[in-house]
Amino acid sequence: MKKYGVMAVTALLAAQCFLPVLAQEIQKKDKKTIEIETIPIKTKEVTIDNIVMEEEQSFPNPEDYIPVLMYHHFRTDDVPDGDGANMHIREFEEQLQALQEAGYETIFLSELNEILLQKIEEKNAGVTQPELHLNQKYVVITIDDGYRSNYELAYPLLKKYNMKANISVITSRIHTGYIYSTKEIEKMSWENLNEMQQSGLVEIYSHTYDHKPVENRMYTDVRSSVEKGEQMLDKELQQRSKTSVLTYPNGNYRKEISVMMRAYMGFDLQLTTNSDVVNRNTSILEIPRITVNSGTGKDLISKIHLTAEKTFLK
Repeated sequence: MKKYGVMAVTALLAAQCFLPVLAQEIQKKDKKTIEIETIPIKTKEVTIDNIVMEEEQSFPNPEDYIPVLMYHHFRTDDVPDGDGANMHIREFEEQLQALQEAGYETIFLSELNEILLQKIEEKNAGVTQPELHLNQKYVVITIDDGYRSNYELAYPLLKKYNMKANISVITSRIHTGYIYSTKEIEKMSWENLNEMQQSGLVEIYSHTYDHKPVENRMYTDVRSSVEKGEQMLDKELQQRSKTSVLTYPNGNYRKEISVMMRAYMGFDLQLTTNSDVVNRNTSILEIPRITVNSGTGKDLISKIHLTAEKTFLK
């Protein structure tokens, strides 16, 4: 599309206003020899509506990256200011609507893994730019911990809008006799998790057995928490995703731990809370995610764009 600057637009509008006056003056000076006709330049009326302005392209192009969003607990009552782990369910619905209106398609982590594997092959073949060059705007919704509100409040909205989500659960706290502390929020049951997964709109992954952050723990200790979590998922879920995913508690990890988790336990993807978007340079050992706080759908879209800009400017 041809792009016109402000000065060009001003000149065109000025010309439009001046031409009728010029025609009248010519008619007055020589009525005998000049036959007044529609002046050629006016055969197509020039107005601001006729000027084709180039639509601004966002940087980077949304088809060149994938945002992975992180949610936790949903509520129907007011959420205190600054509470990043809770969201009013009305805001969640508004954000789902905004994502759809912006043209995003939700995908599973298993689908993200397939995309990244293909891009790794391309990178090994010599493709070095960070862009993914997809033919669609994709977004991944992840929800951590396994709160009951995921089933009672969020799941109905996923069905309403036919959108996918990935839930990482703390397996020891799913309704099997676990005793909650006074500050803990109730989690889902295995029946809830199986129902959601059978719907085809939810995939279930591990947030470890006990939700202990990696910090300075030994690999064997961390692996024990992870193995117990995987064993419970194998036992209680009617089906498992073909992709294995580890979601680190509080996003806390160490690179040497992530390398060993890949080498010895075979995890395809490992989720962190690093604030970036996924591009061709993203490591499958450290998938970044955008923490979603309370806000409007417009706020979410803006946050995605700003995070993408930051990622590509690194």
